[in-house]
Amino acid sequence: MLTATSGLATLRPHYVGETRELMRILLNATSAAEANLALEVLKDVVPDKALVAACNLREVLYALPSSPFPMRVDEETLARAAGLERRIAAMGRVLPDGLELVVTTAGNLVLDIIIRRDGEKFFWNSVPVTDDFVNGAILDLLLESDHLLHAAIDLATAMGVVFNPKFYLSLEDWHLEYASDVFEGLGDLF
Repeated sequence: MLTATSGLATLRPHYVGETRELMRILLNATSAAEANLALEVLKDVVPDKALVAACNLREVLYALPSSPFPMRVDEETLARAAGLERRIAAMGRVLPDGLELVVTTAGNLVLDIIIRRDGEKFFWNSVPVTDDFVNGAILDLLLESDHLLHAAIDLATAMGVVFNPKFYLSLEDWHLEYASDVFEGLGDLF
């Protein structure tokens, strides 16, 4: 997952201004057709390397579990494996950049993953997941932070959740993978 986390630096310069909203759609839309349309528009203004990094990050976001979900370990094992401190109804840890990663559980069921920053809390995803893989504020935090994506991946691994995102070397790889989904989704859009 080093590739996904290091790809954030490639994406940050393009996650601003006029390209920000299109990048959000490419990274976070559950619809392959919407993501493909955003990708096609971005091809004219964003280098291929950054777009491939965006496609790979999209796969990471897709592969991370959505709340609520069962994990393969109990709460004590998770706290020990992920370096989390137990608090009343939650467990968490503060990341080096000040973000706090919090998990609420009930036995082996993960109820929510919450990120706290400056007194605000952001839920990892909407329940149920419909239009976006993660909440928009979480996507912004993932792109701002050098630590959050890595911590989320480590957390999923500590939970024993199968985490095996696809990896692309080129935009053509992404297009081949999603060609049928894009054509199917285009009919839904129009």
